[in-house]
Amino acid sequence: MIDAIINLARPEIIAMNAYSSARSEQNIGKIWLDANENPWDNDEGEFYNRYPDPQPAAILKRVAEIYGIPADHILISRGSDEAIDLLTRVFCHAGQDHILICPPTYGMYEVSATIQNAGVTAIPLLKEQNFALDTELLLSSWQPRIKLIFLCSPDNPTGISLSVVDILKICEKLMGKAIVVVDEAYVEFSDQDSLSQYIQQYPNLVILRTLSKAYGLAGVRCGFTLANPTIIQLMRKVIAPYPLPRPVVKIILQNLNAVGVEKVKNQIKIINLEKNKLFDFLDEQKFVKRVWRSDTNFILFEVENAKKVMETCQARGVVIRNRSHEYDLGNCVRATVATPAENQLLMEALAHV
Repeated sequence: MIDAIINLARPEIIAMNAYSSARSEQNIGKIWLDANENPWDNDEGEFYNRYPDPQPAAILKRVAEIYGIPADHILISRGSDEAIDLLTRVFCHAGQDHILICPPTYGMYEVSATIQNAGVTAIPLLKEQNFALDTELLLSSWQPRIKLIFLCSPDNPTGISLSVVDILKICEKLMGKAIVVVDEAYVEFSDQDSLSQYIQQYPNLVILRTLSKAYGLAGVRCGFTLANPTIIQLMRKVIAPYPLPRPVVKIILQNLNAVGVEKVKNQIKIINLEKNKLFDFLDEQKFVKRVWRSDTNFILFEVENAKKVMETCQARGVVIRNRSHEYDLGNCVRATVATPAENQLLMEALAHV
């Protein structure tokens, strides 16, 4: 089965010799004369004059503990966006292969495909079925040129979690035919468990996680790919030699300790309580036509006039996002659930629409 996964990758990626950095060849020593670094530390005690570990072992170890998955099943990248790009470059021949997306969904899948000159096949979510996957149409639409299937769950911008049964069915039916990438950027806010528990059962399943959302580290840029080690090794061939700077590694480890993880759990509880308050408020507003219940830290809602809503909020210094240009989301706007004080300002702004 692993051979079938390898055969989905571009032959030139399989055959290539990845760049061998100094730190990937040797990371134990006393006198470092192998990487042409400046011998003086510009920030005493921090070793910023030295190249960082290509895949910091301390982060891999801690993430493996948090996610309950072996460290060799994890790749650290600069956010999930870099992982999306890496997967597209590993598996899609330019001008030949396709990715498959289910709009409305996160826009970077299509952007990465366009940069790689890969085609995009779209199987829309079923809006009137609460944005469910059209699983049968997706499976019947598969062609050999479709190498990657990107599924966002919970989805952005809808906030809806996709059916686990549907996702696993797709993995099963397309085993050896396509890589199924499930973007779980918002899974911490959901009652649904991560699908990473199924990676051993489905070697064509890839999970994307990030510290940008629940962990509040969007400015640090750190994400994780959870996958079969074969896929991880292919991605390591094309990732930049030193993706995470030393200061970033330090910040990540500080926030992934037991205290940091507990803080995130408490913040999620507050966000979910505040989200329910916003649901109640939006349900009472006459200009709001529909509100979708969300498994994330944002709410998508349909209004009578999205332009007016945006202008009203902007006039009061409240920035939300117009999603009207997305597939099947005419006059829909999206608002992040924030602190109680910020949510109050949002409600006061919307009350003037």
